[in-house]
Amino acid sequence: MNEPSAKHSIVPPVRGVTMAKNMQAILTGWLRNRFGDPALTITSMTSPGSAGVNNETLILSLDSDALQLQGLTGLVVRLEPPTSLFSAVDISVHYRLYRAMQDEPSVPSPRVFGFEEDIGVLGRRFFVMERLEGRIPSDNPPYHQSGWLAEMAADERAVLWRDAIRTMAQLHRLPVERFAFLKRHGLGGVSEQLSYLRRYFDDARVGRDYPLLERAWAWLQDNRPDDLEDGFSWGDARCANMLFDGTCCVGVLDWDMVSLAGAEADLGWWLVHDWVSSAGIGRLSGLSGPVETIRIWEEAAGRPARNMEYWLMYNLFRLGGIMILLKRFLTDGGTPPEAVADIDWRNPAMSILQSRFDPGQPMG
Repeated sequence: MNEPSAKHSIVPPVRGVTMAKNMQAILTGWLRNRFGDPALTITSMTSPGSAGVNNETLILSLDSDALQLQGLTGLVVRLEPPTSLFSAVDISVHYRLYRAMQDEPSVPSPRVFGFEEDIGVLGRRFFVMERLEGRIPSDNPPYHQSGWLAEMAADERAVLWRDAIRTMAQLHRLPVERFAFLKRHGLGGVSEQLSYLRRYFDDARVGRDYPLLERAWAWLQDNRPDDLEDGFSWGDARCANMLFDGTCCVGVLDWDMVSLAGAEADLGWWLVHDWVSSAGIGRLSGLSGPVETIRIWEEAAGRPARNMEYWLMYNLFRLGGIMILLKRFLTDGGTPPEAVADIDWRNPAMSILQSRFDPGQPMG
């Protein structure tokens, strides 16, 4: 598949936190009770500024003598958002996955310290986890454009990219049986995910026709491989959902799109997202292209990647649906309609599909 046209780069805004009245005081009381330290103090409370269009996150620095907090640089509070691009994934699923991952030395992830079901505390549910030291490649602006990754030497970027891919492959080596609970949340295998993607697209488009996405859907139905198997899928697999210390991945984050669709769903999403992030910008030197990225993954996963053309089309259809819903999501959140007037049909996913189905034809 061809790479996206340079004309259709999309930079979604970062989602801010809707602060509840007296949030810091309420969290202080909750944390004092959770860690058994009546003198615990939150010394700072901030929200990330370079990633996260969907989730609401708080970063806390603490002064505490609690034993469980010794050696930690702070905590992270993940709040259930009032609206979501991915409402199929409940915040409790995020919490349970972090709990499952903290016992896996091959997949670095933060420890979790509690989940609050009572919406009476902060007005919505939330959970608390360890704050890991490190840096996350920027979503806004895209990491290919600027930020600490762009400022890194090309040979260091190459090392970081390889480590990120290998870390993702370790995630894919985990036994799928460990995540069987996802089926109870409607996050099962390929058939279930295809049905979900179709519902997502139909709900997002609100009666408008998108012929390119319909052609992608028809292609997925006509070309579905016979050997697709259930497997753990991170879902939103990309380096902007990883935390790095130097060139080493020290944290795998965010489960907004998790399922049992399998490893290749992640590998396809990684490649598509990297294309999208570089649209109109050009790729950073040192970051492996698709062929080498797949080779690194195969070496670390211990098996060949299968049916990658199918998974690339799957993820283009998925991204197309997300961009449609993102338009409404952003305008409902206060973005001026003219700023996102055509992102539902003029974006990298549509550009790639255009080059596949109607090369040389104008988009629209």
